[in-house]
Amino acid sequence: MKHICNYSILRFLPYPETGEFVNIGVVLLANNGEFHYKIEPTRKRVTQFFKTLDHKVYIRARDEVQDEFKRLAEFFYGHRGEVSLLASTFKHLIHARETMMRFSNPGSIATDNIPAVVQELYDHYVNHSFANKEYQERVLERQLGNLLAVSNLKQRYKEQRLGTKEYEVRFPFVVLDDGDAAQAIKPLYLGQSEPSRILDHGDAWVARVKRLSKANHLAKDTLFIVAPPEGGNSKLQSAFGEVVEALTEFNGVRVVSNRETNAEIVQEIKRGLPATMH
Repeated sequence: MKHICNYSILRFLPYPETGEFVNIGVVLLANNGEFHYKIEPTRKRVTQFFKTLDHKVYIRARDEVQDEFKRLAEFFYGHRGEVSLLASTFKHLIHARETMMRFSNPGSIATDNIPAVVQELYDHYVNHSFANKEYQERVLERQLGNLLAVSNLKQRYKEQRLGTKEYEVRFPFVVLDDGDAAQAIKPLYLGQSEPSRILDHGDAWVARVKRLSKANHLAKDTLFIVAPPEGGNSKLQSAFGEVVEALTEFNGVRVVSNRETNAEIVQEIKRGLPATMH
């Protein structure tokens, strides 16, 4: 049975002067009277964003709103047949207020699995489930496409699959010279928050390059434009360096950081093009 649900995203906004906030949870009311909420259990996301904030301020505000949600859950359960009362109470809960805890404008969704949709909303708005490595690399590809366009280079490239009939690898930017791949460019996201995730994704590309190299189907120049980890975490940087070292062991494979200037990236791209194409 489908239920119509209203939901709102819980936001922590300690400094109204700047308008900056962090999504920390979600609340949802279904038309059958079920009230659900989910709040980020740790303070890490908040303290990483608001570096000067005393973490006790956030914890106290979070605990207070969580207690309020617990009371409301009991209230909604006790009045689950009174639709108009439930709707007005939910509307009052999320109305604009001058506190550190704010709510987004409400949204609506139909579902036959209320707990699952609460988790999906939480994953999307709090955990940024959409921002996985595939999403990040699509962003990097768009950025590189724009850079190639303004540098009058994009017309030379096209998406191509390199390899054999049994094994192909997609490269978004490939230059062909007399039918052979002269250069292949792959934006690669290695900014994951855990060393194991950097290594897993990096190792997957090392394995692809190894297989193409063994079959003699690598482009003459293979350029990875990589997004490295943020900050100075030594474990993340070590994992990143390990992947870069493994990739550059193959002949014709180069790695350049996307943090280089646009001019430097274009220079690296041109360096791998056939002389007749400069």
